[in-house]
Amino acid sequence: MRFLMCRKVLYCFLLFLGACSSVKVPVQPQEKIDADKQLSYALQMESSKDFSTAIESYTILMEKYRSFADIQGLLTCLSGLARIELASGKEAGFLNYKARMQERIQNIAPELEYYLLLLDIYYYQQKSNYVAISRIATIKESYPKEIALELATAKLQADSYLAIAEEKQVKELINLSKKIEKQQKKAKYNNPELLSSAWYALAYYYFRNADYQSARGYINKAQDWDYRFGNFSSMAHCLWLKAQISAAENKMAEAKSNWLKAEGIFLSLRDTAAVEEMNRSMQKILQEQKK
Repeated sequence: MRFLMCRKVLYCFLLFLGACSSVKVPVQPQEKIDADKQLSYALQMESSKDFSTAIESYTILMEKYRSFADIQGLLTCLSGLARIELASGKEAGFLNYKARMQERIQNIAPELEYYLLLLDIYYYQQKSNYVAISRIATIKESYPKEIALELATAKLQADSYLAIAEEKQVKELINLSKKIEKQQKKAKYNNPELLSSAWYALAYYYFRNADYQSARGYINKAQDWDYRFGNFSSMAHCLWLKAQISAAENKMAEAKSNWLKAEGIFLSLRDTAAVEEMNRSMQKILQEQKK
């Protein structure tokens, strides 16, 4: 028995050495890894309102993803270009990129229909059409959980604004965000803004329902996450909501501090539309406080 045991150990040891000396089989080609890194950069440039750099990156990446038939990478680039056109007031350009996405999804990958759904939600967000967002933000069982999280986030935020949000939506979003957070900590998912957006939506829900303690808990979490990953535009929105929470609690000095911090970030990003909208809302709050 000792001889057989030694043979087994020796055999396993030789297999281990063989595995170490052989060439490691890659999970995906280096071209895909490099393209995905560049895509993260393009998304960050879009978020930072550096549209010229983002457009250049997306355009180059479209050819790279096409070269190894990565339809999801291609759709992500087309979606980014469509969003930039809309944000720049070029609705015709937005519709052109959307049509190109529709063609590829219909002919190549119908299962990726949710790319169009997310683009439609972005369109309605730009138009502040929360009724439409509430109506179309529906989750199918076939959708990846990251997409489910994004849709649940959009719907809760819209429904909170419309004052029709239900507790079951909150529980669903909390459960989904916990699953994605586990993935993030294990480095299995690399879009941290999805999580901060979910926490922001939860904070907004609790703010609208006057549960300011819960609202603060989630908005602090979202702000910290955005800061750590350099999502400063999203961080400014967190500070904006924190200012509204502080004002609702009659902590006006704190409200003004967060308001000015948010304004500074928006100005650095040249997001004048956000500055104007925030200032209008905060001036309204200050006027109501004086009554």
